Amino acid sequence: MKTPILLFCLGFTQACLAEQMPEPDPPYAVQDQPRPSIPRKKLAVTGPQEWTFHKTADGTHPSNAEQNIVWLMNRARQNPAAEGAFLADSGDANIASAIDFFNVDVDQLQAEFSSYSSQPPAAFDVRLYRAALAHSRDLIARDSQDHNNQFERVDRAGFSYRYIGGNVFAYADSSLDCHAAWNIDWGFEADGMQTGRGHRVNLMSLREGNTLSNVGIAAVRDNDINTSVGPWVVTGNYAEANVASPNHFNRFIVGTVWRDKNHNARYDSGEGLGNVKVRPRGGAYWAKTAKSGGYAVPITAAGSYSVGFSGGPLETSQALPVTVGNDSVLLDLVL
Repeated sequence: MKTPILLFCLGFTQACLAEQMPEPDPPYAVQDQPRPSIPRKKLAVTGPQEWTFHKTADGTHPSNAEQNIVWLMNRARQNPAAEGAFLADSGDANIASAIDFFNVDVDQLQAEFSSYSSQPPAAFDVRLYRAALAHSRDLIARDSQDHNNQFERVDRAGFSYRYIGGNVFAYADSSLDCHAAWNIDWGFEADGMQTGRGHRVNLMSLREGNTLSNVGIAAVRDNDINTSVGPWVVTGNYAEANVASPNHFNRFIVGTVWRDKNHNARYDSGEGLGNVKVRPRGGAYWAKTAKSGGYAVPITAAGSYSVGFSGGPLETSQALPVTVGNDSVLLDLVL
């Protein structure tokens, strides 16, 4: 948290301190008619193809902070009840301070999470990331927190969607702080959580009838003492892809290859292993992990797969079994 901004805010009104909560009323949009796909010639395929849309070309994004947010999201979707217990007592001082400041009803928080069903994980998509990056940079340039033109940037980035939700938190202290701000959804309502829990609904993909199976997270540092935003300005785009468009999928094997250096059973920044080849035997695609350890591999046919992990910093190749139905499946390799 930027000390000059805190000093400015001390003794001022709720409006000043409200900067510490995510922007209210996160947007959600539906494309009633999927955009027509662009016809293109089919090329002869001689074997599995490399999927590259899960990271930037240089492998630096998702960054450590961004992959941390993605990992926390997918863990939360897998076990909502455990997520509620974690958020209520994370052991993180910034989160505890926010819970106290907004007077979050932690019993209600845990009851809500216990009522949710598990949801499929989301795969990082570089097009959604580029749109999120443009939005975070714009917020820094304007020293603001809002959703102005958030989905228009997704359109310009070339991601075709059926359903989309957007989150913003321009005052995050860390990736964990951002995740908690969105999933607790803290605010000034009576129970300390924003009406409708819109950030949580997007992050957890809680709407019936669609699964937000693709995600782009852009976490941008801003340490300028002359701006009120920062130290992290984070934008999240969550979408169900229009699979009629080329290179758009909603079913993946998705996960992180990482080494639990501090043995806390949680992915932390710097624990990811990059350049590891991930190949489901018999699948149409394979991928290499980003430098932060994240990967996603589209699955075109339901079934049981043996997923091989090889190369990069791995001393020996490994394989994990997984069964994929209609939805994406989470598969981490933890060393």
